Amino acid sequence: MHLYFGYLLVQVCLLAVKIFQFNMSISALFFSVVVVLFWSFIPVVGYLLAKLFKANGKVGKYILFTFGFVIALIEKSLFYFEFLTKEQVTIGTFVAFILFFIAAFISMNKTANKQINQN
Repeated sequence: MHLYFGYLLVQVCLLAVKIFQFNMSISALFFSVVVVLFWSFIPVVGYLLAKLFKANGKVGKYILFTFGFVIALIEKSLFYFEFLTKEQVTIGTFVAFILFFIAAFISMNKTANKQINQN
């Protein structure tokens, strides 16, 4: 869930910028929020799919939040630096899906960090 919230943070910030730029009705605002919440969940399914295939990555909740945040920034930078166009949104979502899938296999060795801190 932390992974989703990190990813969602970037998406909501971009939505807020768009809301303040345009004069939107309440129904359009509500629809935009619902679409962002749903569309932001799709790439996170890559992480869930990897866990379903027995990915053994173990990281803390703050690292998961950071992974989600960084993956969202990577996805948005593909559009900002014009590697992808606005018509290629599905490719950007697929890239984020793959990055989330890969993130499920990353492990941070917590026991080694605890032993170092104890000495």
